[in-house]
Order: sequence, then structure tokens, then C-alpha cells
Amino acid sequence: MLKDLRYTAKHIVIYSIGNLSTKLIGFILLPLYTDHLTTSEYGMLALLEVTSFMLIAMVGMRMSTAMMRWGSAEKTGSRQGSIAFTVFITLVVLAIVFNILFQPLAGSFSKILFETSTYKEYFNVLFLFVSFEIMNVWVLDLIRIKEKPLFYVFLSLLKFTVVLALNIYFIKVLEYGVLGIILSQLIGSALLFLCSSVFIYRNITAKFLLKDLKPMFGYGFPLVFTTMSMYLLSLGDRYLMKYILDLGDVGIYSLGYKIATVTNLLVIQSFQTGFLPIAYKKYEEGGNERFFVKSLTYYTFILVVVSLGLAMVSRELISFLSKSEAYYSAYKIVPFISLALIFKGIQYVFSLSLHFVRRTKYNAFIVLSVAVFNLVINIILLPRMGIYGAGVASAISFFIMLLFFRSYAKRFYDPGYEIKKIVLLIATGIAFYLLSTLFNEFPMGWSIILKFLLIVLFPFFLLLFRFYEEIEIQRIKGFFRKWRNPLTWLSNIWSFLKS
Repeated sequence: MLKDLRYTAKHIVIYSIGNLSTKLIGFILLPLYTDHLTTSEYGMLALLEVTSFMLIAMVGMRMSTAMMRWGSAEKTGSRQGSIAFTVFITLVVLAIVFNILFQPLAGSFSKILFETSTYKEYFNVLFLFVSFEIMNVWVLDLIRIKEKPLFYVFLSLLKFTVVLALNIYFIKVLEYGVLGIILSQLIGSALLFLCSSVFIYRNITAKFLLKDLKPMFGYGFPLVFTTMSMYLLSLGDRYLMKYILDLGDVGIYSLGYKIATVTNLLVIQSFQTGFLPIAYKKYEEGGNERFFVKSLTYYTFILVVVSLGLAMVSRELISFLSKSEAYYSAYKIVPFISLALIFKGIQYVFSLSLHFVRRTKYNAFIVLSVAVFNLVINIILLPRMGIYGAGVASAISFFIMLLFFRSYAKRFYDPGYEIKKIVLLIATGIAFYLLSTLFNEFPMGWSIILKFLLIVLFPFFLLLFRFYEEIEIQRIKGFFRKWRNPLTWLSNIWSFLKS
């Protein structure tokens, strides 16, 4: 099992580089954004991002996820290639139809979201970006099926470099503002797809499997509602905030949310990207219960530590990144969203049991129900608590969703997860965060040092509760012996990647 966990960890680490490279652009450029965009303009950018996420999920029909489920179970390359080709052609047709229908409606979208048709061209660019992103999701999922993580990283780094450079040029030099940001995303996405054309040609077989398309569609279609509902749950509060509060509040909340979602980028999405194809194979093989159990425990540990660290230093981080004091209050949102993301990350593992047995209709039902609950509680809390009401609503909603997934999923597949340890991790993390708030009035340098010490103490504190098994303690000691000398870090990393 240790070999399997190391193999999984290697893929997750490599994929995390790709995920971070493309999605941390908004974080890296925060000083530029907060210097050149008002809180209202930043709120506009947040709403455009949410809209693009929703459209990608809706138009893509989660067909690439279905391709992964069917493709991962195939033993022959030609059969995998035919499945990939079938999904590719389907997505091309969907993207063309989408543009035919939606490009004429760009002005209407602008009027609905921003109460003026002035930003029509923003949506013209956004719809093209959505089309390329749908195809890029397919490409990157095909790379995951073929287990080519280094190529995944190459494409991601290429897109990162282009988008980063164009963001700076369009915003700082040409002063395009929000339009420049989405235009740079479009160009980066188009370039990624173009550079993957040779890989696509070599890994598809020109045979359309009409008989397989129907069950794949039946698998993916319920997940559209799952994904749309998840976006409504995670990001829908921006729409409500725009009408109940104003665009400035959307901007402040979105900045705090972006800081917290470094956890989502660094841990959750990287874990999902690297773990999913391996999880499908392990389930099909059978007898890998301990692999799933320990994967969730270790994953939750990392999730809590990263979330805790971000929540602790969010005040100092935002004051450092933002040149405008108008954004400073955003740090108060971070701990609520960090807690929500811990719940979100854990429920994803529980939900995989439903994917294994192809009961995705339960995923759709659970997420849609919780999304509706989230909208209702936001309507109640936003007028009373302002943007902090949205943070509280997110934490409550994701916790409820976690409970639902745990209840439903264990009926079909339950490897015996270490629930007590997971509860201990979360409870300890909350306690450590509350303790860290005592340092907020200290000078910034001392505050950061003391909070860093708390993070270091976190894993040792767990020893008091017998969190670690004896073999895990021995492995941890071996880890420290191996990595205590900084001069050996490069060779250790290289041997890890080669193993």
C-alpha cells in the first residue's frame, strides 16, 4: 500500500504544479489588480469568472468526466482512442452550437448582470474563452488517462507564462482593465489547445462510438446539475451580493475568497486531478480499502494545515498584497471560506463512492438541494451580516453537504474511513486558529513568527491524542532524517519524481 500511496502522491505533486501555474495568476497579480481596478471593477471580474465557470460546466456536459470513467476501465489503446474521439467530436459540436446561440445574446447578458449593454464585448470574448476551455478540459483529462503528468505541467506552464505576460501588458500598458484580463485568458486557452494538437492526433482513433455515447451522456448529464449546483453553492452568493449589497462588496468578498481558495488550488484540485484516475483503477481491482482510508486521512491533514495557515496569516497577507485600503477588511472572510473548503475537500472523497457505482444522480440531488439551501440562507444572512453572512452560509452549507454524501455514499462503498481522526483534525485546526487571533494586535513581524510557530506545533499536538499509528511515526522520523539537510533536497526531489 505504501508504494501505491507514494505513486499517488507523486502524481498529485506533479499535477499540482500544473494546476497552480494556471490558476494562481489571479493571486500573483493581486497587487496589479487592486492598484488598477476599483472594488466595483474587481467585483465585475468576479461575476464574469463565475459566469464562465457555469457556462463551461453547462456546455461541456461533463463529457470529459464520462470519458475518464469509460477510458480508465479500458485495457486497449484503440478502444480508449475511440472513446476519446467520440467525446471530442461531441464537444466540438456543442461548442459551435453554443456560440451560434449565445454570441447574439452578449448584450443581453451585459444588461442582466451590469444593468447596461456597454460591456457586450466582454461577453463576446468570454463566450469564445468558454469554448476553448471546454476543449482544454477534454485535452487535460485525456492526458490524465494516459498518465502523462509532465506534459500536463508543460502545457499548464506555457499557458501560465502567456496569460501572465498578457495580463501585465493589457492592464498596465494598454489599460484595458477587466477586458484585458479575459482577453488574455482567451489567448492563453487557444494557445494551449493548439500546442496539444499533436498529442490529440496520436491518442485518438477516428471511430465514433454511437452506442457508447448514450451511456456516457447518461453518466455525465446528472453531473452537469452537480457541477452547476456546486458553482451556485460556491460562487452563487456573488450574484445575490450584487443585488442585495453592491459591486464593491462583491469585490471585497471576492478578494478574501481568492486568498482562501489557494487551498482549493494547492490541495483540493491537485488531489482531485491526480487521485481520480488512480482511484477508479483501485476500485476496479478491489481489495484496496486501506489505500482509500489512508488517502483521505493524509489528504485531510494537509487540507487542514494549509487552510489553517492561510486563515492565520490572511490579515497580514492582504495588507501586503493590496495597495488599496478599501480591500483590507477582506481578511475577515478567509477563515469562514477556509472551513467551508475543508468540508468541500472531504465530501469529494465521500462522493467518489457514487461515481464508482455510477449512481451520479445522487450527486446531482445532494448538491442541488444544498445549493438551494445556500441561496435561501444567503438571502436571510446577507442583509443582516453583510458579506460575512455569505461566509457563514458557505461553511454551514458545505458541512451539510458533507453529511449528506457520507450518509448516501456509504450505502454503496464504505472502506471504513477514520472519521474520528478527521473530526480531531478539524476541531484542532479551529482551536489553533482561534488561538492565533490573539496575535493580531502584535506588530506584523511578531504576529507572523508566532503564527508560524503554531503551525509547526500543530502536528506535534496531535501526538497527545494518539493520532498517528506506530508505523506512521517511524515513517515521519525517516522523512525528517532524509530531508533535514537542505543540500540533499534537489536530489531527493529528483529521486521522488523518478521512482
